[in-house]
Parts: sequence; C-alpha cells; structure tokens
Amino acid sequence: DKTVTVTENKSEEVKATVILSDSGITVNGTGCDVRPDRLKIEEAGTYEISGTLSNGSIYVNVDNESEVHLILKGVKVHNETSAALFCKKAKKVTVTLQKDTVNEFSDGTAYVFEPEEDEPDATFFAKHDLVITGEGTLKVTANYGDAIKGKDALYINGGVIEVDSVDDGIIGRDLLHITGGVITVRSQSDALKSSNDKDETLGNIVIDGGVLTLTGESDDIQAENRVTINGGTLALSDGEDGIQSVNGTTIDGGVVSEIK
Repeated sequence: DKTVTVTENKSEEVKATVILSDSGITVNGTGCDVRPDRLKIEEAGTYEISGTLSNGSIYVNVDNESEVHLILKGVKVHNETSAALFCKKAKKVTVTLQKDTVNEFSDGTAYVFEPEEDEPDATFFAKHDLVITGEGTLKVTANYGDAIKGKDALYINGGVIEVDSVDDGIIGRDLLHITGGVITVRSQSDALKSSNDKDETLGNIVIDGGVLTLTGESDDIQAENRVTINGGTLALSDGEDGIQSVNGTTIDGGVVSEIK
C-alpha cells in the first residue's frame, strides 16, 4: 500500500525536503500536505524536491502575499488528467533547476476540470509570477495544451529547457522575459507567446540573453503588444519572419538567424 511519511526538518533555510514516489511521498520538514499522488505546498518557504510520480502532481496553494521556492533535484512527474505542476496561488514561485539534474514534466491528452473551471491548461502552470532559473535541465512534454505557462509574468534566467507541445510552447501572459538559459521549443502553435490583449501595456516579450532554438508551426515568437530583443542567440524556423507582434518588434542586439 502507498504510505506517507512526515518527519521534522531542523534546517532553517529549507522548509522541507521531499522525495516523490509511487509507493509513498516522504517529507522531511513542514509546510506540505501529501496524498499518495500529490504534493501540496501550503506555506511560504523553500522546498527541495526529488523523485518520481507516474500519475500525480506538485500543487502550490499558499496566499497572494507569499513566495515559494522549489528546488528541483531530479524530478519526474506525469499527470494523466491535469497539470503536472500547478501553482494556483502565491505572490511568486521560483523554480531552481539543480545543477547536474534532469527534471521532467508531462501530461495526458485529456484534462478533467473542477466544476466551472477551465484551468490549469498547461503541463507546467502558474496563475501568478513564475521564475525559472538554475543550471539543471527541465523537459516539458505537453500532450493536452500548452507546455509552460505563467498567467502573470514569466521570467527565465537559466537552465537547459526543452519543450515539446501540441499547442503553445512557453507563455508569459503579461510578460515573457528571458535573460539566460539554453531553450529549445518545438510546438504545434506558437513557440514563445505573450497573450494579454486586454491591457495595452502588457503582452510583451523581452529577450536579453540565452541561446534559443524555436520551431513553432504558427509563429516562433508572438506577442499581443511588443517583442524586444536586446541580446541572446536565436535560431528560428522562419528567421525574423517568425516574429509577430501587434505593435512592433525592436531588435537592438543579439543574433537572429534561420534554422538550417
């Protein structure tokens, strides 16, 4: 039978260390609620996570004033009927990809929603500010909808990020800001996207650094407001023609080329 083990963690810096497993989630610390197939983060703080769930999720639900830091140290989570990572409520969630680790998130082809809900609709989903950083690897395979989605601002500062999606690849609804990392996106819609069309100041994509290889069957980069490229190395399936923005694109730096 599946079991849940909870013990106290004396570390002042890390609130809890978690090992995911189909045979039982082990938590050394506090701030978590666990079920056999779900880790729920309930309090602000830093959590180190490793292990595997073959059909489950990591779920963050704190409050709008709290920040959560997830350190992924070799995580593999698949959820057949919803998001593998669902950050429902927080001020900000920072995901650090631990060096020399590979972290994989995937989903099934059909989601089951709560009554009158249509979210989450991405494999790696946050309803607030989301930061992805670190020196490890993040692989996201989206079989239902979008792959990585932040409903407010999404910041990517580092890591090796590999995305395969049946819809959009990486979305920052209000802002997608990339300053680093090695990012490869293959999507059946837009590879990078900022989708807020309700506020004329939002819906922007800013790229200041990183090495990006983007293949979108619709657009490689699509913004409802502006795209600004100040740095980085971008290889796009359609070259600069793969960049679409409602209010214009500015390229002040970096290298933009077409994938050969």
